[in-house]
Amino acid sequence: MKLDNKMVAHRYGKALFEVAQERNETPTVQAELSEIKKVVLEEPELMVFLKSAQISRQAKRDALATLTNNTTELTHNLVTMLFDYGRITNLVGVVDEFNRLIDEFNKTVRAEVRTAVELDEDQKQKLASSFANVVGAERVVFETAVDPEIIGGVVITANNTVYDGSLRTKLNSIKRLLLK
Repeated sequence: MKLDNKMVAHRYGKALFEVAQERNETPTVQAELSEIKKVVLEEPELMVFLKSAQISRQAKRDALATLTNNTTELTHNLVTMLFDYGRITNLVGVVDEFNRLIDEFNKTVRAEVRTAVELDEDQKQKLASSFANVVGAERVVFETAVDPEIIGGVVITANNTVYDGSLRTKLNSIKRLLLK
């Protein structure tokens, strides 16, 4: 049975999280993997290089050694193992799952917030505090975006759930009720 990308990311991410916790290396590994993920996303040619049949296995290993130079043994071993098992294309997914598990452990929720106007720091703080109470988190980290289409209010997306308190949605609801 072939594993899909999500299953691979979950298995490797969970194993990495457990080992990093045991070794008290979670923050270090997280920082290292964030940098590696950044390189992979900014340089898509790297994955093309690593998947290419025309490039020697040793040249690929050398590139990975450069990528993991000055990282912990755990980070180096993860990247090497993903390459050796033919799962290097799952690296970003594994990093994302590892980060998700850290957030879950720390009771942190990451959310996207869309508002009609830019929020100031005080508004962000109050919104984060209120939203933390709603979702039972100790900490909320927002990624904000301005979307004039929502007219007013706020739309928050977290953990595949949308909390829509926008004026546009409320007006559409009233419109539907009037048209019935």
